[in-house]
Amino acid sequence: MSDLDILIPQAVELVIDGVPLTIMPLKVGQLPAFLRAITPVMQHLGGDSIDWLALFGERGNDLLTAVSIAVGKPRDWVDALDADQAILLAAKVIEVNAVFFTRTVMPRLDGLMASTSVTAAAGSTPSSI
Repeated sequence: MSDLDILIPQAVELVIDGVPLTIMPLKVGQLPAFLRAITPVMQHLGGDSIDWLALFGERGNDLLTAVSIAVGKPRDWVDALDADQAILLAAKVIEVNAVFFTRTVMPRLDGLMASTSVTAAAGSTPSSI
C-alpha cells in the first residue's frame, strides 16, 4: 500500500449477494453512528488476524450495524447475507477505514490531545482554597 493510499484511502469494488458495492472511506456524517457501533468491536480488531467466530459471537450485532452504516444498506439486507459474504464485506469495510484511522486520524488526535494538555497545564494556575 502506498503512502498516498494511506493518506487518502481508496475505494474497494466488490459484489456481495449479486449486488455491486463500492466500499468508500466513511463520510463525516457516518462517523457518529459508525463509531458508536464499532467501538465495542475494536478489541477484536487488533493483532495480526481476526477470530471471526469470536467476533460474531461476542460483538456480531455491533459489527453488522457498523457494516450497514458504512455501506449505506439497511441492516436487514446485511443480516440476510450468507456468513461468508458478511465476513468478506466486514473485512473490506475494516480494511478501507482502519488504515486511515490507525495511521492518520489517531496519531493526529493523539498529537492534538498532547499539545492541548501541555497548553492547558501551562496556562492553569492553582486555585486558592
